This record gives sequence, C-alpha cells and structure tokens, in this order.
Amino acid sequence: MMPNLITLSRAARLVGVKRGTLQKKIQQGELRTFEGELLLVDLLHAYPQTEIEDSSMLERVGAIKEQAVNKIIRTDADKPDFDTLYARVMSLGRELAAARQQARRGEGMIESLKRKFDELPPDTADERTQAEAFSKLRRWFFQALGTAESPDDSSGFIAREAFLRVMAAQVRILPSGHEFFIEGSDSILEAGLRGGLALNYGCSNGNCGLCKCKVVSGEVKKIAQHDYVLTEAEKGLGYILACANTAVTDVVLDAEEAHGSGDIPLQEIEVKVKKIERPDNRLIILHVKTPRTRRLRFLAGQYLALSHGGQPAHEYSIASCPCDDMNLQFHIPVAAGDPFSTQLDQLKPGSSLTIRGPRGEFTLDEDSPRSLVFIAGNAGFGPVKSLIEHAMALDIAETIDLFWITTPDNSHYLGNLCRSWDDALDNFSYTPLEARTEQPVESLLPVILDRLDEAQGLDFYACLPGPLLDTLEGFLRQNGVPAQQIRLEPERQGASG
Repeated sequence: MMPNLITLSRAARLVGVKRGTLQKKIQQGELRTFEGELLLVDLLHAYPQTEIEDSSMLERVGAIKEQAVNKIIRTDADKPDFDTLYARVMSLGRELAAARQQARRGEGMIESLKRKFDELPPDTADERTQAEAFSKLRRWFFQALGTAESPDDSSGFIAREAFLRVMAAQVRILPSGHEFFIEGSDSILEAGLRGGLALNYGCSNGNCGLCKCKVVSGEVKKIAQHDYVLTEAEKGLGYILACANTAVTDVVLDAEEAHGSGDIPLQEIEVKVKKIERPDNRLIILHVKTPRTRRLRFLAGQYLALSHGGQPAHEYSIASCPCDDMNLQFHIPVAAGDPFSTQLDQLKPGSSLTIRGPRGEFTLDEDSPRSLVFIAGNAGFGPVKSLIEHAMALDIAETIDLFWITTPDNSHYLGNLCRSWDDALDNFSYTPLEARTEQPVESLLPVILDRLDEAQGLDFYACLPGPLLDTLEGFLRQNGVPAQQIRLEPERQGASG
C-alpha cells in the first residue's frame, strides 16, 4: 500500500516550522523521505501537539484574502462570504480525507484477504478442518473490518493539507529543486521572487521573453497578455512566460535560475528618488524606484555604483531584498566634505539617479543547512539587512542571530525594525552592541560567541569597517569556525566605482 506523502515545503507550513528544521530532523533520522517527500505518519509522530483547527490558519487566510480576493470585482451580492467558503473547503477536505483513508484500508484488506485465501486448507481436507479455517477467516475479516472503520489521527492533517492546496499552489523548479507557493492572483515570476528565488527575467511585463520556462507537470493559467511571441513548437512543448501565467494546481517547471553573482547581468538603469530619510546626522537612507519595465536583478548583499549630476559614481551596498526588485534602499554614510553625500541630501522626490551593477560576492549560501549569524557594524547593517530579508523570504534557516555593533557617534538607526523581527519571529534574535573608547569592537567579539551555541556549526556573515574584518576572521577561526563558513564584506563608505 502506497504511504501517504507530503512535500517538505507543505509539511513545514502544515506544522508551522521552518524548512530547515525539518531538514535537520531528516538528517538526524527522525523523519523519513520517499522520492523527496515526507511520510505523513512520521510528521504526525514528530509533531503530535500540532492543532489542526488553529487560528493561525484563519489569520493567514485573512492576509491572502486582503491581497487577492478583494481584487475581484463582485457582481453578485448573494455570493457566500469568505468564512463560509473556508468552512465549506474544510468540510470537503475532511470528506476527502475520509475517502482516502477508506480507499487505502480497502486496498489493504483486499491484499490481506488474498493472502488469507492462499492459507486455506486444500479442497481435499476434511470438512471439520475446512469449517475451522472458514470460522477463523470470518473472525479475522470482521476484526479487520472494525479496525478499518475506526478513525486515525491523520484525517485532520489531510483535511488541512487539502485546504492548503486550494489556497496556495506549490511550484517546484527543476533542476534546482527549489520550491515556493503562489497565493492569490500573483504571477509565477512575482511569487518566485517573493519566495526568495533568483529566477531569470528581464522586463517582467511580457516583452523580452527571458522568463520563458517549460511546464513539466501541473496546470497553469495565462493572466496577462504579452508581446513576446512563443513559437508553435515552444507552445507544443509546454513553454510559457512566468511573468504572464499563474499556477492553477501544483506545478513543476523547468526554469533558469541565477546560482551566483556570475549569473546576474550588469545593468544600467535610471531610477527615481522616492524618499530620503535622515535617522541621525551620520546617515542617509535613500529610497529609489526603478521603471516597471526595467527592474533590477540582483542578489542580496550585492552593491551598485550610484551617480548623479556629473559627480563620479560612488559604490553603496543595496539594503533591500531582491524579492522587491522595483523598490531599492541604500544606507549611505555622510562623510564630511564629501560633495556626493551632500548632493544626495539635497535631492527631492522624483529626482533622477543612475545605477550600475550589481557586483559583489557577499551573498547567501542558500544550500547550507546551517543556522545563520549576522554581524553588522554601523552602516554595514545595510547589506546585512538585505541578506536577512532574503533568508526570511527563503524560510530555510532554523535560527537567525543578528549582532549590530556601533562605534562612538553612530546609532542603531533601524533598531525598531530589528526589535520587531525579534518580537514577531520565534527563530530570530537581535542583540545591539555599543563599542566605546574603553571597550573597543574587539572586546565585544567574545560576547557574541558567548550568546551562541556551537559556533563551529553556524554560518557567519559580517559587514564591518575594513580593518576589523581580519580581526573578526582570526577570532572566529581560533574558535573553530571553518573558513568556508565565514563570509566577510567591508562597510562601503562611498568609494568611487
């Protein structure tokens, strides 16, 4: 009898944990897999306390409703409300669960009955022997029938999984095996970017064809017209544009992804200033927006060259997540006598800037099963913020620890954001640290390790002023952290690029 299986991503959603947590249990032998999927019986055993009818599902559905359902123009006032639809889907899910269980048990009883018939005495046996064998078979049959009619603990899980399948289609990308969910009316490309994947694309509005991919299995639906023309041969092979289609059912796609900085093309884009913030007198937070048809492809942690008004280009790290490729953020230190930062400070919303890039290797190792530690110094929080938001979008790290060190006259200018992450996420921890003249940055490094368990098994990402990077690397290596688990980036002060 085929075991009941569930994908890793959907299992994580079902029990409310990170994918990395389940991956760790698989490595430890607590969960078994079959063709890349988990056994439901193992999931039930590992998480017996999970409540099927919990309020978090309703809250999640409410968020989906706000994003997607309200976009639909209703022409019939008598349509059922959302809570009614939710109740009906859950009811159908329970019926489906019961039907699946009965079918599986029926198949199992038939196979067992075949074996029992093979065990019966031959026709040449005496009547008493045959009668006893038949009586024994009859007792076994009714006992097995009673067991088949009794419910088991998996029905609630199956019902809830059915609901998840209605609300969110799962997309799996080949050959990488990366997965994400599509909720509401998002396109495949939008949902993939929001899920932290570096899918190949260009204009994102159906003109260039760079997001072309092949549907291996599942059903998709075209949701936007596009000018790029697919050949009849491509259509016959199942090719679509990810920016113009959504998933109707769970889907497997053959699609190109960026696996490193070398896979991201250099781009030059004119952007518009959205907003300029001055959280303190040492820093400018610059918000810019790309044209809808020329969004920036980049990896979290990379940097760009910014230029304006004939000034030489200056390099700054991107402080926002690649999951929002139109709205970019930069944390720019204000340097005394620097005409570039002075000029930026005087820009108004709608002013134009030119960005060139991206460049840089300070990127996330998405295939690592280890938990993450981020160490930022002053405005080095910018690229660290980009990496953290990307890790959150991927939802793979079991734990994330952030240590933000400031030197005299600098501040934790986005401390409230970090504290909100700490409050909202049970796997995130934020520790602000202040270096002083009598307590330099070097003296704070032991404090960081004291707050971590088994540093040798963690991945470290740090963006600090250049002279401190060698000190940090040497300290981590002395404490047993392998070199391949340390990624360093100098805090960019706006050097000409």
